Amino acid sequence: MQRSSQMPQGILWLHRRWLFACALVVVVVVPSLTGLTAVLTNAASPSGAAAPAQPFTVVPFDANSPIALENRQPGTTAWELDPGVSTTFIQGYAGMVSALPGQVVPLYISSVIPVDYSLSVYRIGWYNGLGGRLMFTVPHLHSQAQGVWLQKLGLIGCATCLVDPQTHLIDANWHVTYRLPIGADWISGVYLIKLSVGQFAESYIPLIVRDDTSRAAVLVNIPVNTYQAYNLWGGYSLYGHAGYIVSEEKSALNRANQVSFNRPYARSAGSADFLEWDIHTVRWLERSDINAVYTTDVDVARDPALVLHHRIFLDSGHDEYWTKSMRDGIEYARNQGINLAFLGANDSYWQARLAPDVAGQPNRTLVCYKVSSTPHDPSEQPTDDPMYPAHPDLVTTQWRDPILHRPENSLLGLMYSSYFSGSNGYAPDLVITTGAALDQLVVTAGLTSGEHIGGGVLGYEYDSRYHNGHTPKDLVILAQSPVTNVYHSKQTAYSTYYRAPSGAIVFDAGSIWWSHGLDDFQPTGIDAGSFSTNQGISNLTANILHAMLYDNSPLFINPSDNLAPVPEAAPVG
Repeated sequence: MQRSSQMPQGILWLHRRWLFACALVVVVVVPSLTGLTAVLTNAASPSGAAAPAQPFTVVPFDANSPIALENRQPGTTAWELDPGVSTTFIQGYAGMVSALPGQVVPLYISSVIPVDYSLSVYRIGWYNGLGGRLMFTVPHLHSQAQGVWLQKLGLIGCATCLVDPQTHLIDANWHVTYRLPIGADWISGVYLIKLSVGQFAESYIPLIVRDDTSRAAVLVNIPVNTYQAYNLWGGYSLYGHAGYIVSEEKSALNRANQVSFNRPYARSAGSADFLEWDIHTVRWLERSDINAVYTTDVDVARDPALVLHHRIFLDSGHDEYWTKSMRDGIEYARNQGINLAFLGANDSYWQARLAPDVAGQPNRTLVCYKVSSTPHDPSEQPTDDPMYPAHPDLVTTQWRDPILHRPENSLLGLMYSSYFSGSNGYAPDLVITTGAALDQLVVTAGLTSGEHIGGGVLGYEYDSRYHNGHTPKDLVILAQSPVTNVYHSKQTAYSTYYRAPSGAIVFDAGSIWWSHGLDDFQPTGIDAGSFSTNQGISNLTANILHAMLYDNSPLFINPSDNLAPVPEAAPVG
């Protein structure tokens, strides 16, 4: 057993004590492990009676980590939107998705008419539940009217906008409005740049601050490629245009196949999908004193070797669009013993490419033609992607498509299956696997055989198990949940892990809403749905990360004891 720098000495002592205890008890008996999992407030008592309800809590990882020390700084709720403000009057984007301390980030800001505004930068974390820390502010700036995009009115006054009629790529091409210096003492994290016009209008520009020299235990990936794929600013996304959202992504005639990072995000007041999913994971990680740094899809694609500097690659939320270099790099990392934790679903579904913008700046355009070897209509022909047939390994199709023949389950253990609509109140339970020999990850989280977890933890997109010859050997099922998808078909959603031949553990939550069980914060003015935290999901997630920080962790039983026959998932589309 190797000690991780992540684990406090007290937990290490309990960990060794538990190794001895595990040799004396049957694995299906819930041991007294409150020291390892901190609190198991949902655990059953020895008599079988439910434990009394306790406040939601988390497992502390490392009280001396940089993130733990950072979150002891004074926090504020001023990063949130004021109620009732306009979130479209002033808009902006950054000239890079991430930056290093000491760098200067160009910001491009525009408003309906020129106005005075203030700019404040907040680091997002726990901060005793307040959620943010003010890092930098400029109170008196003056905006330019370079154009805006409004959902109902379209592009207004954007004389500089570049629109490609073939690819439907839209580049705002604004002039630099402000150059933001990244402080030398700003630690890695997710930062929201808040633009405020008095109490009338507010919006965000997201930015990740990296630390490429760090050897922190965990590297947290923020899925900016997927943020941009769904970004409808200017009228087009990889899914449709403002007047016609493509059903089932069947026609390239009504969607873009190239989208630019040189434009604001239309969703969630400019914050993209961060306030929908990823903020919950970030708040939970930082509340847990995790020793982590942050990165993005773009940075992993640019230099995948950076993943090798960490013990865990943790993919947050909904990470659907991967480049070849990212897929190659993550698979290589797994094969070198780096643990992978996917806290979402529908990950690594489309291959995409990163390309320069019209000014030659690298990685500012996301390309995905969404072609198929079995096209449903002429717009999906492989020849529509210029890389076909000369470079079939770069064709932007699904990873499972025969052109690439790299189905997601060969890496994740599972693959995206389908989704359901929660608009009618349908939210199926996540169901803990049944059987006599439950995995210790489940048992020590205080979860029981067949337990149902509601509160919007499962969905709305989910992963399933496929029998296509690529599922890793000894895949361990933690949860298997009956679901009725949007097509009225009954399927099963899964949460699983497996141990690769290198020793790396790969966990797939199999649910985009997994983070809802970790944190129930709802930002002001952002309609992210209603959900509630779940102590068992928090404990289970903590157990998974703890297990990944040790070699030969006793949290695992023989995987073959947990493999029950399961139905094959029906491919979608």
